Amino acid sequence: MRKGEKFFLKDFTKNINNIEIISIESFDNTIDIVKRNNSYTSESGYPLKKGMWENLITSLSLLRIEESKTNSPERHEDLNLKSPEFNKSEDESDGYATKITLKKNDGTVFSSILFGKTDPSVGGLSGGQFARMNGDNQSYLLKGAIRMPGSKSDWFESLLFSIKNEDFIRATLKKDNKIFEIENIKNSLKITYPLNPNFNPDQEKLTDIRDVIESFYFYDVKKSLTSYPNNLPTLSYETKDGLILSISSINPKEKGESWVIIKVASNDPKSKELSEEIKNKTSGFEFLANINTSNILRWNLEDLAAQKKE
Repeated sequence: MRKGEKFFLKDFTKNINNIEIISIESFDNTIDIVKRNNSYTSESGYPLKKGMWENLITSLSLLRIEESKTNSPERHEDLNLKSPEFNKSEDESDGYATKITLKKNDGTVFSSILFGKTDPSVGGLSGGQFARMNGDNQSYLLKGAIRMPGSKSDWFESLLFSIKNEDFIRATLKKDNKIFEIENIKNSLKITYPLNPNFNPDQEKLTDIRDVIESFYFYDVKKSLTSYPNNLPTLSYETKDGLILSISSINPKEKGESWVIIKVASNDPKSKELSEEIKNKTSGFEFLANINTSNILRWNLEDLAAQKKE
């Protein structure tokens, strides 16, 4: 390949119409985006944030060879060009690339590239980036760099809803049975079920429960199943405007983030519009919740107890 030559795909503009799947693989950004109706969406069908796929396609089309670099596999780690499928660590580690593969619907690969470190010293607004073709040890410094989110959740408008603290009335956790209920009483959070005058709750944990709905972001999304068990651990919320919101864990593991489904209803005209907005965002999908929400869905009453001071 010579300086100034296109890097990613010959006749890119011509071939883009035949590219049905763009697979992206890295530690925190593994996603398939799929062409539907002359646009791209996530494999789950959940819409991408405006401009995301257009920015990626444009940046790929502009990549040019600046110069050839090393062809030694031992140097791949230095340039972050190790293939990501070999990264088995639970924590992100240095040396692994972002792999982008363009495919047809039948899986035919047009092109597959490993992208590594960026180099701001290369001319142009985007600087430069190290890359190599998948299966080829020869690396290159490119003029230009891929433009895409740093994490998977950034592909989406991941804020599903935001409820003001002063609008909170109560929250209830149910599993097979009702576990506990907290309520806003005269601007103070109290346990209203079970009633036990000798139980001393941790006020920070009561606040954590309320704050789950203050700003609910998701970290991943996939299509929901057609049905679920009736006794899923479920946090239910009621607000002053009549919004009723439930968050159910579909995989209540002992630790880690949990996938949840979200249901919403309104019993007051004041919250009808918000209810419909949330329903449109959440219906038909499962969402990966943050660790705090996931842990609360696993709690029992004793988890709300204040720690005794020694």
